[in-house]
Amino acid sequence: MHTPSGTINIVLPYLGYQSISNALAASALAFSIHTPLKQIQIGLLKSPIIPGRLEPIQLNKNTILINDTYNSNVASMIIAIKILEKMPGYKILVIGDMAELGEKSILYHKIIGNIANVSNIDYIFTFGKYSNEIFKICKNGKHFSEKHKNMLTKKLKETMLKQNKSTILIKGSRHMKMEKIIEYLIKEYKKNDIFN
Repeated sequence: MHTPSGTINIVLPYLGYQSISNALAASALAFSIHTPLKQIQIGLLKSPIIPGRLEPIQLNKNTILINDTYNSNVASMIIAIKILEKMPGYKILVIGDMAELGEKSILYHKIIGNIANVSNIDYIFTFGKYSNEIFKICKNGKHFSEKHKNMLTKKLKETMLKQNKSTILIKGSRHMKMEKIIEYLIKEYKKNDIFN
């Protein structure tokens, strides 16, 4: 980061390019009240990761779970797809419905389907009424209705275990309760001692 008082190297503990603009805004505010650059550097490095917001969880040395279940909208879904594209290993995206999009809900889900379809994501699970529009577009995936969340979690676990190295990103609106899938996977990995 270049400032009138000097240059500092910044390391952010977050995923995604959007974190850079957030860090710059916070740094500009801190700089305007004469906070030393070293303090800004340390503050950004020690910023806490908010649970459910692109929160990386290392299940084992070869498996990363990204918990982005806090909420979902079109812009944040596009960011999530772009982040997953850059992650290592077999890439699995689990998408729940995006809520509160009004009469254009189907259109917005189709837009996400088109973006996901041309990404380098290997497998896409969709879950819910509107996310079926994403599944219809994507070449490689599986769709589950809201009453089949248990089937989704089991199929997801099977798919993960077949891979030597994988990154799984799970995202959906609050009412989809996608965090239950995260909880299930963590519990299963602990129970079956797959953390090694």
